[in-house]
Amino acid sequence: MSYSESSKEAESAVELEQIVQTALSEAQIESLVIAKGYADCVVFMGAESVSVVVAPPEGGLTATDAARIKDIVISETDYTAEQIKIMEAN
Repeated sequence: MSYSESSKEAESAVELEQIVQTALSEAQIESLVIAKGYADCVVFMGAESVSVVVAPPEGGLTATDAARIKDIVISETDYTAEQIKIMEAN
C-alpha cells in the first residue's frame, strides 16, 4: 500500500467518524427533547447551524419551549444559541 493510499484511507476513516458522531449527537438530542415531553423531534446538524423540528404541544411552541430545546442542544454540542433554529412540525 502506498503512502497516498493509506493517507486516503485515514482521511476516509476520519470522515466516517465525523458522520457517526454527528448522527449520534442528533439522536441524543432527539431523545432528550422527546424525554422533555414533546411528541416527536428531528434534528439536522450542519457545519454552521443545527435545525430542530419539533411536534409542538397544543397551542404551539412558546419562548419557554424554545429556551428548553436550545439548552439541550447547547449542552450536547458546540453550537451557540444563535446557530440553533427551532421549527414546529406541521
